[in-house]
Amino acid sequence: LSLLSLIGGAFLPKIAIITIPLGIIYLAIGIGAWQENRKAAAAGMWVFLIAVVMRAASFAVFPFSWGKAAHLLLWGWIAWEYRQALKRWETESDEEADSKPLISIALLLKTPRYLEEAILAQIVQSAWGGNYTEGDDDDRDGFVVGKSPIFMVKCPQGMFLVHNHQTPYFYDIEETAGHFREKRLRHAIQEHQAWIAVDLITPFDTSLPREEYYPLIIRLIYELADEDVMAVFRPETGQINIWADDVLEALLMPQGEDQFNQVTPHPPVIPVSADDPEMIAAVTEAKRRWPEFLQAFQMKKDGDHFSIKAPVTSDGVTEYIWIEVTGLERDYIHGLLGNEPVALEGFHLGSVVEIPVSDLNDWCILSKGADPVGLFTTKAIEAAENRDKCAKEPTDDSTKE
Repeated sequence: LSLLSLIGGAFLPKIAIITIPLGIIYLAIGIGAWQENRKAAAAGMWVFLIAVVMRAASFAVFPFSWGKAAHLLLWGWIAWEYRQALKRWETESDEEADSKPLISIALLLKTPRYLEEAILAQIVQSAWGGNYTEGDDDDRDGFVVGKSPIFMVKCPQGMFLVHNHQTPYFYDIEETAGHFREKRLRHAIQEHQAWIAVDLITPFDTSLPREEYYPLIIRLIYELADEDVMAVFRPETGQINIWADDVLEALLMPQGEDQFNQVTPHPPVIPVSADDPEMIAAVTEAKRRWPEFLQAFQMKKDGDHFSIKAPVTSDGVTEYIWIEVTGLERDYIHGLLGNEPVALEGFHLGSVVEIPVSDLNDWCILSKGADPVGLFTTKAIEAAENRDKCAKEPTDDSTKE
C-alpha cells in the first residue's frame, strides 16, 4: 500500500502549488499504511476515491485519453486495496480481542453497595497487602481511582477494574434464569439487584497466562463479599454457584476458579409438577409407611437422625423442605429446618417449625452403620430433573427439596 500510494502520487498534475501539498499527503498516507495505521488507510481510500471521481468527471469536459483512463483505473484499484486492508486489519483485531479471555469474577448482590475510593483502597490493602492509602503516590504500591460504578486499581501485578453497579448483572434476567432448574440459583439470578466484579485489564507480566491472575482477583472478591452476596459468577466460562462458605473455600484453593461451581453448599431445590404421577405415588407410599417412622422414633438411639419433608409457607411462598424431627404428637410434627430456605421470609436453617401430619411429603431415618430408610420422593425428583434436561422447560407448580 505504501508503494501504491507513492505510485499513485506520481501521476499528479505537474503544478507546484498542487503537486507539493498533495505529494506530502500521499507520502504521509504511504508511511501510515506501512505502519498499518487505520486512519492513514481510511484517508488513503477516500483520497484515491475522490481522485477517481474527479478524473471521471473530467471526461465530461476534456477529450478522452487512454492515459487518463489508466490513471482512473490505477487510483480505483489503490482505493480498493485500501478498503481491503481496512477489512483485513479489522478482522485480525477482532480475532486478537477474541483470543484474550475475560478474566473476571462477579458477585450478585441483594442490595446495592456503597463504595468510594478510600473504602476500596482499604479493601485492596487488606486483600493484597502493601500500601495503597498512606504517603505520597511514589511511596505506595499502587492506587485506586474512580467512583461508582467503575474504579481502576493498579497494583504491582497489573491493572484491574472494580465494578459496583446498582443494576442486575444479566441483560435478560428471566431468560438467563430459565437455563437453571435448581431453585436457589434461579432465585439468586431473578432477585439480585446489584453486582460487584473484579476484571483483569492489563497484566504487567505478559509471559504469564492470563488465568494465573485469578487467585489475585479471588482474594479481592473475598474482601468485597458480605452478607448481601447471593451468588458468584465467572463470565469467562459461565460458571455460577450460590455464595456460601463451602464455595468460598473452593474458590480459595489452587485452581479454585475451575472447581467452585462443583460444590453443593445446600441440597438442590428442584421444581416438580404437583400432579407428577411418580411424585404422587412416592408421597402416598411415604404416608402409608409412616407408622414405621413413629415406631423407630420411639426407639431412637444416640446418633440416629429422623427427618421429614413437608411444605412450609411464608407470605404466600411455599417450599418443600427437610425438617429435623425433635418431637411427635398424634397430629403434629415438631422440628428444626434442616436446610436453608430459598425464599421463605422469616425462616432460616434451624428455625423451629410445627407441621401437621397431614402435610407429610416424605421421611428419612439415618442410623449409624445402616442404610437410610425412606427417601421415597428422591427417585421422582431425579426423574423430573432428567426430563427437564431434555425438555429444558422448568416448571413452578411446587418446589421439592
